[in-house]
Amino acid sequence: MKNLQILRKSNKLTLAQLAKDLGISHQVLSNYELGKANPPIDFIVNLADYFGCSVDYLLGHQTKSIVQLEMLTNAQREVMDLVKTLDDKEAYSVVGYINHMRGTPLNDLVEKILNEGRK
Repeated sequence: MKNLQILRKSNKLTLAQLAKDLGISHQVLSNYELGKANPPIDFIVNLADYFGCSVDYLLGHQTKSIVQLEMLTNAQREVMDLVKTLDDKEAYSVVGYINHMRGTPLNDLVEKILNEGRK
């Protein structure tokens, strides 16, 4: 499951915490993250529900996570509604601010924006 580790880390969960939440051992979860074992389909569906993403994203068949609105807090929904009203320049300013708040180095942000502009 290509994006399991990304989802776990972006949600600030340790392997042990997520394994406990899912009712499995951390070793089994580690094997799933590393691709050493394949989980049953019902587990994959439950995991996608847990993270509020699609099964395709979890498996790496989709490059961007589709967020399920019901999984968001009211504040997160409000931010999404506001972001939809922005033009690209304003949206990149918001991305820059959020990355700054999260401690992302400015060089990484500039490189990401430049690469996005080349597409």
